[in-house]
Amino acid sequence: MFRAQPASRGSSIARSGLTHARAVTAGIICAYVVTYVLLDWISYIHPAGPYAITLWNPPPGLSLALLLGLGLRYAPALFVAAALAEITVRHGQAHLMHAALYAAILAVGYTWLAVLLRRSGFDPAFRSLRDLIAFTGIVAVGTIAIAAVYVGAHVLLGSFTWSEFAGHKIYFWVGDVIGITITTPFLLIHGARLARGHTPRVTVEGALQALSIAAVLALIFNLEPQSAVNFFYLLFMPLVWISTRYGFEGATAGLLATQLGLMAALQLAGYPSEWALQFQFLMLALTVTGVFLGMAATQWRRARRGLENREAELKTIFATAPDAIVILDENYRVIDANRAAEAIFGLSATQLTQRTLHELITDLPAGFSTARALSAHARRGDGQQFPVEVSFGSTIVDDRRLCIGVVRDVTERIEMQDRLRERDQHLDRTLRVAAAAEMASALAHELNQPLTAASAYVQSLELLLGRHDARDPGLEDTISKTAAEVQRAGSIVRRLRNFYRRDAGSIERVAPDALIEAALAPLAARIERHRIDVAVNVAPDAPALLVDRVQLEMVLHNVLRNAVDSIAESEAAAAARRITVAASAGQAGFLTIAVEDSGPGVAPAIAEQLFTSFVTSRKEGTGLGLAISRSIVERHGGRLWLDRSDAGARFMMTLPAAKA
Repeated sequence: MFRAQPASRGSSIARSGLTHARAVTAGIICAYVVTYVLLDWISYIHPAGPYAITLWNPPPGLSLALLLGLGLRYAPALFVAAALAEITVRHGQAHLMHAALYAAILAVGYTWLAVLLRRSGFDPAFRSLRDLIAFTGIVAVGTIAIAAVYVGAHVLLGSFTWSEFAGHKIYFWVGDVIGITITTPFLLIHGARLARGHTPRVTVEGALQALSIAAVLALIFNLEPQSAVNFFYLLFMPLVWISTRYGFEGATAGLLATQLGLMAALQLAGYPSEWALQFQFLMLALTVTGVFLGMAATQWRRARRGLENREAELKTIFATAPDAIVILDENYRVIDANRAAEAIFGLSATQLTQRTLHELITDLPAGFSTARALSAHARRGDGQQFPVEVSFGSTIVDDRRLCIGVVRDVTERIEMQDRLRERDQHLDRTLRVAAAAEMASALAHELNQPLTAASAYVQSLELLLGRHDARDPGLEDTISKTAAEVQRAGSIVRRLRNFYRRDAGSIERVAPDALIEAALAPLAARIERHRIDVAVNVAPDAPALLVDRVQLEMVLHNVLRNAVDSIAESEAAAAARRITVAASAGQAGFLTIAVEDSGPGVAPAIAEQLFTSFVTSRKEGTGLGLAISRSIVERHGGRLWLDRSDAGARFMMTLPAAKA
């Protein structure tokens, strides 16, 4: 029961949504059927007998707009609307079965027309000239086929004779093609805009355009039919005005207003069907001209808007680019420059346009017009030279060759590279001195015992010689000198050890993140080359250090370099190449730094003697780096050790924190 309740609620919501969708569909169908019948009644002018063959037939345009805009599932509504129009508008003058056949022909014909348009890739929003060409072409050909079938059915059922077939077919085709070409685009364009909440806006210019259409129609139909036909072309003037000002959207509205006015004028003037047909042929020409002119204006406006947007984007990029951009003519004279160029060269835009490229950049090689990332030297306005990196490209604008140069000031980058190089060299010198110190300490430790033993033996010889009466003065002198030299050698070794153990650095306060960053900087190129992912995690509560910065940078750099070498020599996948450096508060007064890599790790046989001098697992290693690093850390009062890790190697060190 407990689980069934939400499912029941969900089913109720689904049923409610389905009921709402069905209600909306039913409402659309009812509105369509009523509008179809109303349009059929309004346009039932100059019919060819009591049938749906008129000079202006907007219901097919309404039907096509419904199928193209909302989908082919509304196709059955076409049959209902056409059958109802036969009964109400034409009062059921045709036999009921005949009326059903006529309605079926119209419904199937317009549905088939919608299917052809959809399969052709036609966009109901009329976004391009291709959509308009597809629409007018398929509608013109399709309505001829529908007219042939519809009129042919009337002939077969005895309503017309075959001699009347051609005339009635043209009559039907003109009414349908004008009705669709005017009504369908208007409904698809303006109906969609109204659905999105756009309300039509009445402007003074729009009112003048409507008045101009009415004035031309009034002029035409105050004349005799023969003269009125000749003056019909005056309607092109307001249509051209509307189409060029408002594009395709305006053209559809203008054509609908013109068609409505034309039908009203024909009725008021009492023109017979023959003359009405001639006017509809002229209206067909006006319609085709209007929609294509409107589409051309819309396409031109879209292209212009796209160019303006693109130009605005380029101007923004040109103005805000951090690098200097200069535009040069065929003689390499500056014709335009951005703000960065003014700042880099120390010249205003006006002053730059008075210079040539060779006056700004001194050592450009030949054939630089299509080069990239060239190293050169530029000259500022005060004559100072500075290093730059330049790239060039050329283009043709209005049959004029232009060259575009991008100039980047690399002074800071070169200075940074020099500082990194000096820091690397300093670390290398410090490491060499530390290696010498460790070697001296190891040698002193190893030589101290044999020297002490040799000194003891010499002293013993002196005592033994002192017991004999027969003394050889030469032998005594030699032994004394030997003892003195042994003592002297021991003193030299001790002094050498003390010299290298002497603290040459200075203690200072260092932030852990700055120490880690400085140790990683010389390794940045190798880390990128071997595609190693380095993650640095410094805890918010990590205290600052009180250490010799240079020595500790050397220690951390040595541990990180070993991690990079370990990963580089392994065959791990790129996704598994990572180094993690974490710093956090350790025991009271200490900071703990952990360096963990995803390399193969340290062999157990090596791990036991890893910090012993001259013990290493690398082919080119000296075995002194970790020994030196441990001695430096211990002299600071901390510890350095190899911790256990599931994969790779994990080195831990503790260092004294600075007091608050």
